[in-house]
Amino acid sequence: MNEKFLNKQSSKFFESIFISLFWILLFILPPFFQWINSVAIHWNVVFNVWVDYLPLLIVFCANRFILIRVFLFKKRYFLHIVSVTIVIALTVLGSITIRQQLVPQKIVSQHRQALLQFPDANKAVVQQGGAGGQTHIGTYPPYVNLILLSILLVGFDTGMKLSVQWAQTQRQKAEVEKENIKNELAFLRNQVSPHFLMNTLNNIHSLIDFDTIEAKRSIAKLSILMRHLLYESNEKSIPLTKEIKFIKSYVELMKLRFCEEVTIKLELPENPPNILIPPLLFTNILENAFKYGISYEHKSFVYINLLIHQNELKFTIQNSLHAKFKTAKNSGIGIENTKKRLKLLYNDNYVFTCTENENVFSSTIKIPI
Repeated sequence: MNEKFLNKQSSKFFESIFISLFWILLFILPPFFQWINSVAIHWNVVFNVWVDYLPLLIVFCANRFILIRVFLFKKRYFLHIVSVTIVIALTVLGSITIRQQLVPQKIVSQHRQALLQFPDANKAVVQQGGAGGQTHIGTYPPYVNLILLSILLVGFDTGMKLSVQWAQTQRQKAEVEKENIKNELAFLRNQVSPHFLMNTLNNIHSLIDFDTIEAKRSIAKLSILMRHLLYESNEKSIPLTKEIKFIKSYVELMKLRFCEEVTIKLELPENPPNILIPPLLFTNILENAFKYGISYEHKSFVYINLLIHQNELKFTIQNSLHAKFKTAKNSGIGIENTKKRLKLLYNDNYVFTCTENENVFSSTIKIPI
């Protein structure tokens, strides 16, 4: 939440800085250009330019602080265009009216001074025109400049405001999606704990009748496993060494339940690299292998192999597949949970395959490291 707040505040801060610099430069440029082109700054000319900027500032503030919020952000696009047109029209009309009432005498006196100081230049202006000798001081009314500049300024400001709003919306969507993924991962991970606990307690229950001492040892081992499930599994990632230790403890606990008819092979790296992986990533298929691959009536096996090659981790489990378990549907829950977790964690940068070949069921997970 704090990071989201800071991102939002940063966007507003940089937007405000950009707008402030724009208007500061706009008011600084007239005296700056006069200072470059001449020795002295004619402040009367500068003030006249600044007065011309005031209607633009009014249109800008009205659009940014009122019209965009009232109409544009509420998707009332037509009303926004109409309101902007009205504001520009009223501002231009008001500017022309004020100038006609307050400035005409000043303009006339400045024009007369210009005639006295530059008679040749004014004579040349009078001589310009068409064949009929008519005088043309300008090609279009001065308020056209104000209208065009107002339209450009409103378009620029609206485009920038929409861009900032779009960026904030995309950031919010990303935050929501990230939070949803986090919640879904937590849900899928938490599903492992009760399922695992139920299976393990059933194993211990079967030991109590014929081997009390081993049952007690199993409970001690179970406490170690539950500590891993309750505490370390809440981390985003854990060292591979801890996950390997968990797998070993789980397999040892399973061995207590089964007779010598069951062959269990465990191939794990003796010196695993110091890398981090998501917790309990292999637990679902590990449980399925023991739950649906072991039969007391037939010879059964479970082969577990964890291999690290270059930048890839490969975890494979092969187990015997018996006729009575081929129609079992509950095993699909663990597989689906594993698929969802891998998809959320690695997007498409992973491999998860489940194959059935005669009486052998094999599951393989490949993830980048």
